[in-house]
Amino acid sequence: MKMNLGLMVAGVVGLFGCGGTVADITNKQSDAVNAAAGESCDRYQDCEEIGAGKKYETRDACLAENKDFWNGRWEAADCDGHINGDSLDVCLNSIKTTSCGSIIDQIDTAYNRCAKADVCK
Repeated sequence: MKMNLGLMVAGVVGLFGCGGTVADITNKQSDAVNAAAGESCDRYQDCEEIGAGKKYETRDACLAENKDFWNGRWEAADCDGHINGDSLDVCLNSIKTTSCGSIIDQIDTAYNRCAKADVCK
């Protein structure tokens, strides 16, 4: 199985708009995946990894790959209707602050701070 460590880095401010929180998201797995993918791509943008000749050519390419990643981490069969808003909030905030250059921080975010056992309670 190919693992892209860069997938852990992140951004989804657009989903929350003006001061919203995870509590505003429904309990749907798809909403959590969209939030994490968006937050991831915001972070990739901040880390200058989106654009011609970079990790992702476009934001759409970033979103597609990151949705696949988060769907794999939080399968719909296990998580739909079971999203823990507080844990998802911790995950999304961690994505926002994940170090651009630290693989260890990226792994910590994806596999510890965004763990399925916490987000899909």
